[in-house]
Amino acid sequence: MILFDYILILLFAILISNFINKFIPVISVPIIQIFLGIGIALLPIGFHLELNPELFFVLFIAPLLFNEGMLTDKKSLWSLKRPIFLLAFGLVFITVLAIGGFINILMPAIPLAACFALAAALAPTDAVAVGNLAKRIKIPSKITNILEGESLINDASGLVCFQFAIAAMLTGTFSATNAGITFLVIAIGGALVGAVFTLIKYIFIRWIRSYGMENVTLHILIEILTPFIIYIIAEKLGVSGVLAVVVAGIIHSFNRKRLNPETASLNIASQSIWSMLSFTLNGLVFLILGTQLPDIIKIIWNNSSINNIQIILYIVLFTIALLLVRFLWSIFIIKKDIYNSEDNKLGRFNTSLIISMSGARGTVTLASAMAIPLLLLNGSQFPERNLIIFMASGVIICSLLISNFLLPVLLKKNGIENNNEDESEALTEILNNVIADLNSEVTTENKLATEIVIRNYQRRIMSLQQKGLSNVRPIMTDEEKVLKIHAIHLEQENTKKLAMGNEISSKLAEYYLIGLNKRLERYEGNKQGIGKVILDRIRFIVRFYGRVTQTKVNQFVQEHDGILKISESNYNYVVENLNSMKSPENQELIDGVILEYQSQMELIKSRSVNTNNMNENITEVTSAGFQLERDHIQTMFECSKISRETANKMIKNISFLEIQMQEM
Repeated sequence: MILFDYILILLFAILISNFINKFIPVISVPIIQIFLGIGIALLPIGFHLELNPELFFVLFIAPLLFNEGMLTDKKSLWSLKRPIFLLAFGLVFITVLAIGGFINILMPAIPLAACFALAAALAPTDAVAVGNLAKRIKIPSKITNILEGESLINDASGLVCFQFAIAAMLTGTFSATNAGITFLVIAIGGALVGAVFTLIKYIFIRWIRSYGMENVTLHILIEILTPFIIYIIAEKLGVSGVLAVVVAGIIHSFNRKRLNPETASLNIASQSIWSMLSFTLNGLVFLILGTQLPDIIKIIWNNSSINNIQIILYIVLFTIALLLVRFLWSIFIIKKDIYNSEDNKLGRFNTSLIISMSGARGTVTLASAMAIPLLLLNGSQFPERNLIIFMASGVIICSLLISNFLLPVLLKKNGIENNNEDESEALTEILNNVIADLNSEVTTENKLATEIVIRNYQRRIMSLQQKGLSNVRPIMTDEEKVLKIHAIHLEQENTKKLAMGNEISSKLAEYYLIGLNKRLERYEGNKQGIGKVILDRIRFIVRFYGRVTQTKVNQFVQEHDGILKISESNYNYVVENLNSMKSPENQELIDGVILEYQSQMELIKSRSVNTNNMNENITEVTSAGFQLERDHIQTMFECSKISRETANKMIKNISFLEIQMQEM
């Protein structure tokens, strides 16, 4: 029961950390969570979490890296493969040699092999920390892609170096040739295991689908189990489990691009569940790091043989040394297309400085340090184990503080503000661009369908603008809104007159009045969410013209003349009344509303009773619009106008709308 209470406390702390970050955005969520973890460790709850490094890797690292692999921009990863490879492998080896030697010079009491082990633990940057950094700070897109690609891969190289250093410490022997060959086997083997077992998984999925097993819950469970199974198999085979799950995640991302009845609902459910898991696991990782610190600090602080001030100074020096090595290596590897691109005019020096300061350490560093064995093969204690863990934890915190506080200052100095872009303004720009593109592709065959789809986009823009966004002109003035509400009341009045005079059927009048009531609700301030407005409109189109409810189509064909009669009568009635209200003060306003009614009337008259091709045209134009949205989102991300998180969120919303259309 105590363990259950402890888990609840950790989950509650994740929520608290995000609330704190909302009110104090200058402090990143990982730092808040570390300090909350320290607070939890100090609570008198009668439970202490003993961190098992092997369990930590499989429980946290495997699913998080798998998810990061699925979210990775494959195009950018491939186009930037050279700097990513040199950072993920070359920099790790240089760091182990340079920092390991530097540690041994300052602290000769720690054996050289143990110094190399500590340096190897410090070498990998943290994918979780880098991801949080990219969400909060607006870093040029190519630098962001390099950092994310590096953090995905360098865990494997750092862990392999760490294992070699520990083996050398335990056995007292080391062979560079054997180490190099073993490293290649472990790295390539890990990638192959990830690819092969992902292929086996897809073969299995096809097999169970051949038996009609399309249950989304079943497929989601298989997907959640995938990173754990692949990681465990890779480790059992003696290859890199980290690289295996990264490769598996990247391969899985290609399957998400497909949109068909088999995978559509699954993709939406998968994205939602992985989003929740990632949110929870990310928080737990840094909370657990915080819970480990008090005991480590206590052991070191109370050790009379260690000068506490000197150790803190060493932690600062090691952090600076890591930054310096990373900076010099970045200067060496980056090319002009990175430091002098369209969205990055910082130059080689500042770009390298940003890359070096963005290399926050985290989960892998902590788990590696905690994985140091208690005893050597001869039964003696591992030398300075607690001190090594303490220094690793100190460097983690220092690197997070640097990326949290110093990096934004550097970026601001170079004219790059924090990543606080207005998502709604960005989306408004995207939707306007889509409307322009659709208008440029209008043909005689798809004119009506394009007009309907464009109206949907205009409604989405209106919904965004009605939220009172900064720097966005309101969609209408109060006077205009009052006049439009009055016009709808006039339509309602005339529609009822037509029904009472038996000029139209009561059923048709009722249907028409429902549409007027919905318009009235929106104008009178009963706000609907963006998604609901869009979905209501799509449902109306599909059901009214529809492939699913063909009865509705037939009914429309039969009563088309009645709808046209109501529209024409209402149009004349509204225009007549509005013209009678004209004065020099309101003439421009009334003429604008009348113009809208004229436009709507022309659209209604242009509708052909033959709706056999209407649904296909609407579906085709809507799909084209969704693809244009994706293209404009990608363009804005590549130009650093929106963050990766915002881009992913927008693309997920498009997928959701596509699924809703398929289900109607």
